[in-house]
Amino acid sequence: MEDFKGVKAFLMIPVGIARDKDLLTKPKSIILMGEVLSMLNVTGEFFMSNSELAKRLNVTPRSVKDYLILLEKKGLIKRISVYADKDKKIIVGRKITAGDTLGKYISLGWGNTLPQGGETDFTRVGKHISPKYNKIKEQGNRTEEDINSSPAKKQDEPPIPYKEIINYLNFKTRKHLDYRTKSYQRLIRGRWNDNVRKDKTPEQKLADFKKVIDNKAFDWQGDAKMWNYMKPSTLFAPSHFDEYLNQNETRYVPPTNGGYGGEADLPLLPDDDDLPF
Repeated sequence: MEDFKGVKAFLMIPVGIARDKDLLTKPKSIILMGEVLSMLNVTGEFFMSNSELAKRLNVTPRSVKDYLILLEKKGLIKRISVYADKDKKIIVGRKITAGDTLGKYISLGWGNTLPQGGETDFTRVGKHISPKYNKIKEQGNRTEEDINSSPAKKQDEPPIPYKEIINYLNFKTRKHLDYRTKSYQRLIRGRWNDNVRKDKTPEQKLADFKKVIDNKAFDWQGDAKMWNYMKPSTLFAPSHFDEYLNQNETRYVPPTNGGYGGEADLPLLPDDDDLPF
C-alpha cells in the first residue's frame, strides 16, 4: 500500500487530545495523533508506515510503536492488520481507524465528561454552537445597508443617511458620486459621531451636513478652481467641517440663488468658438 504523503498546512489536534495528561508525558504522541486525524478526516483510514512517521517525528520506529500503543490504549485509534491473502495468514501492513473514544476527546473542548462516566480536568473552552451560528461575516465589501444593520449597532440608533447626504451633494454639484464609496462613508461617519454633535438629533446632524454643502456651494460658485473642492474629502474633513458649518452665521439674508436654496450657480462653460483648438 502506497504511503500517505501527509498534510501540507495544518495538523488537526483537538484540545482534548492536546491537554491529555497521559499524552503530555510523551508529547510527540500528540503530534502523531494530529497526523492520524488529518488523514482520517479526508480518507477515513490512515496507512502511513511507522518508518515514515519516525522520520517526521525525528524518533525511532520503536518510539512510534510505543506512541501507537498508548493511543490505542486510550481508545483514540484502532490498528487493523492488512493481509495479502483471503485466509489472513500473510500480513503486509496495517491501517489505522478512529477509536471508540475519539469522538469524546474531540468534544472535550465543549464539555467535561469522558466515556463510561469517567472525569477529566480539562478546561472547558466555550459553549458548543452550531457552525451555522458561528459564521464569520466578511468585512471587506460592506455596503451602507451592511453597516447600518450590523448586530453591534444599538437597536435604537437610527442609520447614518450616507445616501441622502451624498445625493444632496450631487444635486448641488451635478456630480454622480456613489454613496457606497468607503472613504465617503468613513468621513461622514466621523463627523456624524463627533463629540460636538453627540447631543444633536439625527435630523439636526443631517441639517449640519446640508448646511456645510450649502455654505461652500454659495462661496465657491462661479470660481472654477475652488469648485473642484466641492467633494467629500474637503467638505467633510475633520479640519474643515465645523469651520464651514459656522462660517455664514453672520449673514443677515440667506442667499436665494445658491447656498441655501436650489441649485448653485455653477461656473459657466466656455462656448465652442472660444476654445483654443
